Amino acid sequence: MLRRWLVSVLAVCLAPMAALPSGAGASALRTERYLVVLRNSASAPAVARTITGLGATVENLFGRVNTLVVSLPRHDLGTLRHDPRVAYVTADRPLGFLDDSSPAAPSAVPTGVERIGAAPALNPDGTVAAATGPAKKTAVAELDTGIMPRPDLNVVGRYDCSPSSDGGTVDGNGHGTHVAGIMADKGIPGVIGVSPGTPLYAVRVVNADGSGSMSGVICGLNWVAQNAAADNIKVVNMSLGGPGSDDGNCGNTDQDALHTAVCRVTAAGVTVVAAAGNDGGDLAKSAPGSFDEVLTVTAMADFDGKPGGLASTAPCSDGGQDDTAAEFSDYAVPGSADVNHTIAAPGVCITSTWNDGKTKTISGTSMASPHVAGLVARCIDAGPCAGMTPAQIIAKLRADAAARPADQGFVGDTHRPIDGKYYGDLADVIGY
Repeated sequence: MLRRWLVSVLAVCLAPMAALPSGAGASALRTERYLVVLRNSASAPAVARTITGLGATVENLFGRVNTLVVSLPRHDLGTLRHDPRVAYVTADRPLGFLDDSSPAAPSAVPTGVERIGAAPALNPDGTVAAATGPAKKTAVAELDTGIMPRPDLNVVGRYDCSPSSDGGTVDGNGHGTHVAGIMADKGIPGVIGVSPGTPLYAVRVVNADGSGSMSGVICGLNWVAQNAAADNIKVVNMSLGGPGSDDGNCGNTDQDALHTAVCRVTAAGVTVVAAAGNDGGDLAKSAPGSFDEVLTVTAMADFDGKPGGLASTAPCSDGGQDDTAAEFSDYAVPGSADVNHTIAAPGVCITSTWNDGKTKTISGTSMASPHVAGLVARCIDAGPCAGMTPAQIIAKLRADAAARPADQGFVGDTHRPIDGKYYGDLADVIGY
């Protein structure tokens, strides 16, 4: 059975405190964690000094997205919210990722990579030929569980924002390594990714047990904003999420700090790609997939790397029917704003790298998203997407997907829609 958004969740963290009196006084004095989103003109260090003066603890300061993580008693919130430098204050909340695992035999070219037209040339013996095409210079920041060191993955940097205390950045779970392989595995040996050899930054925001929080993800986005220009980070993949919605105002109306951070990263020229969600419902209820600034990826099933629905059986226990929309995938509602930033990619029975040095087959929109993130990096390096804004890149990839002939898509795309559900068209390599 597919696990939902959170493999396991962290409750909102409570700071250590001394024994408190019972009753209403205890409730008022309880220290809780909040995200303080500042106005663009505010100085984060200056506000941090003010908060410290209130007796609060500043746990993190994310200067590039102008957000503080603080612990303070609830009765002090009013003072903080009325500070003219503060845009809004909101509670931290848990976030996590989604996948499901089942055994399957690995293949040199995964069916998902083949299905979106990204399969490389093969030698006569079936092995992957030497990589060709433009040099891989565009870097992808992966916000996930970390990436295990492997010779077939080009991990050029690491940063830890997870709630773990071990200070590590490698992948103790496997999810992040699997996502990385889909994007950029070099195929030496094993599977190959959509954009082989693309530089990857492993930004760990989720623990080995799948626990994470919104503040951890914002920490990762802040790190990307700080380093994007110097390290040529043009793409972020977020195969994670939780409850949330789009207010049409970058989170400033409904006080969503995650949305505000995403907007500040895209304003820095970084395209954010995210999983739609695995509840089989309207993606408008999930974040970050519901954000209009994000390229949101739904999942379809492909078992042979070819169109036509010819594969009779699924290679993993998640099942489903070849060349159809995945039953678990969230979708956009036709006519909604989410239609304008939604695209589809393979997400069922996807074989990729694992943190034990081998491969594993799992399913989810977590697996669909990196297909598209790798495609964005590939498009920038090849030239068609070079110099484009994130909004222009989103429009181009969706237009390229829509250009597929009707018989090359899947049941659930715009040529064969399912009533009340918009999954978008299948991502496609066109000229890159």
